[in-house]
Amino acid sequence: MDYIDLKNFKLRYFILFAIGIFIASFILLFVTDIPASEEWITFFVSVSCLMYLMHQTKKWNFTYNEQPIHNTMSKGRWAKYLSITACFQLITVVFTTILLTIIYLVFEEHIRELFSFFPMMDLEEVRPSLLVYVLFFINICILAPIYEEMLFRGILLRRFTLRWSPQKSIIISSIIFGIIHLNPINVVFAFALGCVLGYAYLKTKNIVIPMLLHSFNNFLAFIQFVYTNQTTEIDLPTTEAARQVLLLNVAYFFILTAVIIFLLVKYYKNFRQLKNPAPKLEEQIDIETV
Repeated sequence: MDYIDLKNFKLRYFILFAIGIFIASFILLFVTDIPASEEWITFFVSVSCLMYLMHQTKKWNFTYNEQPIHNTMSKGRWAKYLSITACFQLITVVFTTILLTIIYLVFEEHIRELFSFFPMMDLEEVRPSLLVYVLFFINICILAPIYEEMLFRGILLRRFTLRWSPQKSIIISSIIFGIIHLNPINVVFAFALGCVLGYAYLKTKNIVIPMLLHSFNNFLAFIQFVYTNQTTEIDLPTTEAARQVLLLNVAYFFILTAVIIFLLVKYYKNFRQLKNPAPKLEEQIDIETV
């Protein structure tokens, strides 16, 4: 497939479509009263976006795999990609814990007063149902990695390489990828993950690779979601316990940061030498003119 064909995908139309889907989903959220309604809405949005991208793919004959997996991936490369992906997800959890613990220590007195005014709720009654777990898994571990990788790496990243260097294209597509995650913490780490996924895609030229890495990252988030919802009561920690948690997570943060830096230096040192998978748009126009 000629990369210039990717310009047939009009991003503004997809944005309008996505906005329409979100508006429709919010309307459904307020007018319906079904179990796991939020997860069903997310499922509806994900399936709609995936169907739109599949329609565009078929309409314009987009291809996302230029090389088979067995030609580009070895056990060593899988270990490299999975290790850096896991580190990014773990450091996100650790950093979030650090921020929440600091907030708790700063406002501990006010938080305790707030809890004293409200009766403790029974977490057994608000614990997510099995249906929520199933839908949450399908949404973030299956659907999201497929349609997000098709859009951000398969279409946008490759379109950007028509005009910019692969390094700049990866960074710009990752910034957009980070912004859609909205949460300020997730924006930063989604950007970092997007850079890894973008590099993996341009290096392997197979969309399945970033899809699987993305799914692995989200599966770790799913495990955290399940774990945090197993508690049956809210027990505010003492000041000393909170300080110990803070120190422990700060130590984890520096260890993970050191590991990430080591992996980036060791496994991504050829990032600067990454070549464009397609000629720049200006060069291609000159060739066609000649």
